[in-house]
Amino acid sequence: MVTLNTVLVGGFAVASIALSGVAVAETQITLAHHSAVGSINSQLAEDFKACVEAADGVEMSVAHFPAGQLGTAREVVEQVKIGAIDMTITDTAYMSNVQPQLTVWQLPFLFSGWDHAERAMDGAAGDMTRDLLLENQNVRVLSFMHNGFRDFMTIDKKVESMDDFKGMKFRSPPIPIWLKMFEALEATPVSVDWSEVYTAMQSGLVEGMESTPEGFLSSKSYEVAKYITRSGHMYNLMMMVISDQIYGRLSDAEKAIVDECAANFNTKGNPMSVEANEGGYAQLEGLGLTMLEIDKAPLAERLSTAWPVILDGIDGADSLVEAVQSVR
Repeated sequence: MVTLNTVLVGGFAVASIALSGVAVAETQITLAHHSAVGSINSQLAEDFKACVEAADGVEMSVAHFPAGQLGTAREVVEQVKIGAIDMTITDTAYMSNVQPQLTVWQLPFLFSGWDHAERAMDGAAGDMTRDLLLENQNVRVLSFMHNGFRDFMTIDKKVESMDDFKGMKFRSPPIPIWLKMFEALEATPVSVDWSEVYTAMQSGLVEGMESTPEGFLSSKSYEVAKYITRSGHMYNLMMMVISDQIYGRLSDAEKAIVDECAANFNTKGNPMSVEANEGGYAQLEGLGLTMLEIDKAPLAERLSTAWPVILDGIDGADSLVEAVQSVR
């Protein structure tokens, strides 16, 4: 006879399975995030789940909750901090709400390309980010991955010059750097969570949004828009993170498996993200969207000069900027 008793310990479940009088402890990890089902993040979360559950020598399982099922991106981050949710896939943008220095990763026109971003995540800038979150937020970074370079998408108005931004209502994450960026462009930011971006575009609450090509595709926002302005104005870094409180309760063997499986988020995820984003433009054109170009020089000048405003009052941000620029 097999019996199953599950007890919630901290943020993860321990299931005691009695089989022929022998008890085996199973550790269940909850992994929740805001990315859509079918997105790269969700695919990699499923890969992590499969890797952990196939591991020899430990009894572990992963409960995967994508698409904001356990809360918005910001809510899930707060739950991971206190150990109420074990893990999440988030980005330095949302984490900058709790650790403001991470705003640096999103500074407009900071990164020169994919290779520069990889050198930064693998170097001192990545180490500084790990240390800040572990020391101050009880969050351990397991792995980094590209999210990509962001462009502007609009419903029915072309954006081809700086003047075109004036007065336009753009969806903004509820994160200070985006609000300041749109203000620098003389546009009107409207705070909308990612899970609600399609509705905001469809209803006309906003006239446009910005994201990566993969983000445009996974959110299906292409269904309610006509134009994409290829600006590449901002880079965003994804992270697979775990509550350090929860990580500390794992056995050494379990920690080794979690670390090993999370490494795939970087080694497999980086090329996946580059391919999806670079190839996304052709897919979006095939879906009927028109690609527009904009003179990046005045855009970069306007947004780069806004760095001091964006970083105002954030202690230690300059050190992270220097670490990123040193590997340019």
